[in-house]
Amino acid sequence: MKDNILRIGKVLFFLFSLFLVIYGQRTVGKTELFLQLLGLSGLLFLLWNYNRKFR
Repeated sequence: MKDNILRIGKVLFFLFSLFLVIYGQRTVGKTELFLQLLGLSGLLFLLWNYNRKFR
């Protein structure tokens, strides 16, 4: 049960990070650039979290 909740949380976090990257790319400004970087850091965090168990 805990694994399913974590998996759903990661999928929601992925979708939110992807939304930040896409929204930041569609508009121009410093705030949108910060949103893109925040989304990118979220995606990199998920990638790091996935690869951590294969070390």
